Amino acid sequence: MVEIEEVEQEPKVLSGERDADADAIEKVIPMIDRPSAVAHLEALVKKIRRDASALERVEASRAKMDGVEISEETAPSSAPALTAVPAPAAVPAAVAPFIIPSQHYTTIDKYMFDAGGYNSATVSIYVALPNVGSIPRDSITCDFTPSSFDLIVRDLGGKSYRLVNDNLENDIVPDKSKILVKADKIVLKLGKKKSEYGSYDHWSQLTAKKDKKKKAADAANPAAGIMDLMKQMYDEGDDNMKKMIGETMQKQREGKLGADGGMGGLGDMGMGDMGI
Repeated sequence: MVEIEEVEQEPKVLSGERDADADAIEKVIPMIDRPSAVAHLEALVKKIRRDASALERVEASRAKMDGVEISEETAPSSAPALTAVPAPAAVPAAVAPFIIPSQHYTTIDKYMFDAGGYNSATVSIYVALPNVGSIPRDSITCDFTPSSFDLIVRDLGGKSYRLVNDNLENDIVPDKSKILVKADKIVLKLGKKKSEYGSYDHWSQLTAKKDKKKKAADAANPAAGIMDLMKQMYDEGDDNMKKMIGETMQKQREGKLGADGGMGGLGDMGMGDMGI
């Protein structure tokens, strides 16, 4: 009698484990208050459940194969004849393990800005991304704050994209801002703020020329702001302007500033540190 050696199979991955993972993540989602993080987790749950369904089909197929019984036939001669055994049906390929997409983003550096017409309620940003309309809507998010926006597009053609701006020319109204997804582009509508006179703020460009954080710091420290102004005047001024500022700095260093009644207040502002 031919002895058949039983080959130990690899342990099966249970689909129930994937479902349990998805259930655990869903319990955590209500405790998160960031919309973009919630979108990440909801997309993750959907992918895990799809994996679980695929694994369940693989397990069912394997169970059918394990239930087939092999019967033995007694050969007429003392030496048992070896009979050809049909090749088993092909086992479906194992489902690849789920991998969380990389959080590396490709920076979006090309877009179109439209300031709109006079007293329009929004400004618009047009971002060209071929086939962006074909990916799930929850793969596209944009967080709006009064001073910034953060657009993220995940898993588009194997890449993730990001466009962020935290130095807008003017503040915006997040509740009046929105994102529109077209077949091959994304349109951001930024809600304008109204001025104290009732009209909307004027926009000439998307990004402010000067960093707002630095501008706020200058307002808190007037002396530093004046120093920056003097530096700018020296760098951009003509020869006469540079000569005048240079003579003023020389008098400040020699302690003569204010002795003749000219530029008397500059000596106390640390202008000698400008290094002119």
